[in-house]
Amino acid sequence: MNPELLEKLAELDAAGFLIRENEQAEDFLQRVSDIAGTYEAFDAELAANDQVVVFDTFSVSAADRISPELPEEAAAITGDLYGFAVRHVPGFYLTKQIGLLWGGCLIGDPDANFAVFLLRNAFRKHRRFLNYRREELLAHELCHSVRHVLEEPLLEEYFAYQTSPSPLRRYLGNCFISDRDAWGFLLPVMLLPVAELLRALWNPEFPSWIFWIMAAVYPLFLLVRNHFSRKLVAGARRVLRSAGVEKCEAVLFRCTPEELDELGKCDPAALAGWMEQKAAQQVRWQVIKYRFFDPRKEIDL
Repeated sequence: MNPELLEKLAELDAAGFLIRENEQAEDFLQRVSDIAGTYEAFDAELAANDQVVVFDTFSVSAADRISPELPEEAAAITGDLYGFAVRHVPGFYLTKQIGLLWGGCLIGDPDANFAVFLLRNAFRKHRRFLNYRREELLAHELCHSVRHVLEEPLLEEYFAYQTSPSPLRRYLGNCFISDRDAWGFLLPVMLLPVAELLRALWNPEFPSWIFWIMAAVYPLFLLVRNHFSRKLVAGARRVLRSAGVEKCEAVLFRCTPEELDELGKCDPAALAGWMEQKAAQQVRWQVIKYRFFDPRKEIDL
């Protein structure tokens, strides 16, 4: 690949634009150009009207836009851990249409090449709300905004939660990877009082023990799945470290589960050959190799 083109792709990678599997350089550059155009149109509309309704749901205003300092706090976290710093996604404080315990979230539409970060208004003056830290929230959600192009949910929450200072959240964060997991965890627990009430008031022989088993089985399933997901990442990490790779987490962040499995089974001495093979197949791996394996200069974040 042309060295100038490879350098440009690497700079975009550092800015939080990951290349999809089997995506060619020309298609990637066009996609980034389309994304830039979408955000420019949004900024123009906001400047003209001082207020924009995003996704037909939330109204955001120029006065409530998050200052650049906060994204820089998140960039320090994601830059050190995963080698990227996102600055193109706008963020806003919300004062209405929020839940009592809600801290913030990122909402986006991959087809429209647009996302926006929404933060509780309490964070405007305070770094913390309940158990949330604003820079942690932003770093977490920006990991989602970057990694979603890989289109794999198995480890999405794992990598996002590694930005947390809490060991417990880092360990358990990947237990819930979909809405189905939340319902599977909560529904049996919610039904337990009903089952016990039926047994007490209607039929002493009612088998409420079934609901106790259900309440235990799904959390156990989540823990087991989380264990094997973490084991998959840990195996790939061991190989990278044994081969002397410095930015292991940044490489792991850009891998699919299948690639992590391949890495975990690779002999460290054969890693260079494996990397050359991947780079010959995909532009994405040419960029990963250039940034984290070749002795190149560090790209400014």
